[in-house]
Amino acid sequence: MKPDRVGETKKNSHEHLQYLLDGHEQILEHIKELNHWWRELDERGLPKYGEMGTRMEGLRDLLSKHFHDEEQEGYFKPVMDESPGFCIMVPDFREKHKKFLTQIGDFSTRLKQSEPPFQNWNEALTELQGLLDELRISENEEIQHVREAYEKSSSDHSS
Repeated sequence: MKPDRVGETKKNSHEHLQYLLDGHEQILEHIKELNHWWRELDERGLPKYGEMGTRMEGLRDLLSKHFHDEEQEGYFKPVMDESPGFCIMVPDFREKHKKFLTQIGDFSTRLKQSEPPFQNWNEALTELQGLLDELRISENEEIQHVREAYEKSSSDHSS
């Protein structure tokens, strides 16, 4: 009976890692959509600070849920089971998560002010691009760690 239980744990761990990867892909897709939206506005020369603020709040909400799920022991546990060295990275992710949510919240608030504190639309876009680039890099790093654990889980699972 015991080998079945181990196999079941591996299977659950594997599914959990797939869930983790799906969450990261969803965030990267959201970032891509935001980039596309603001590029179109930029080409037309139509600044929409308030709408950008609302869209950034949407991204912040998505990230907040994703980060919350990720930081629960159950979310990272399968990764740690597969790659014990990964646990060293978790506090770093938590700090990054907090920083991103604060930065995006602050940016959204400034965008939604009746007189946004930007010299022009381009300044707002530059800040947005910086935030999204930083977020994309961080998400890709996390995806890489999860993929490594996932692949290890897959090869262990099949043997």
